[in-house]
Amino acid sequence: MERIKNFLRSVKQELDRVSWPSKDLAIKATISVIIFALVIGTYLWILDIVFVRIINFLLSLRGG
Repeated sequence: MERIKNFLRSVKQELDRVSWPSKDLAIKATISVIIFALVIGTYLWILDIVFVRIINFLLSLRGG
């Protein structure tokens, strides 16, 4: 039990030393990540639609 207490104390000490971002920076970074994910997701979605149409066209040429 003492080992667990020592471990938790050391964890708390390490967390006190961490340089946490400000609330403003955290919000801006979160918004940036969400926007980036939406842009990349939209790009991949459009690419998927284009490739499906190309494949369907090529398969229709084959007579399928």
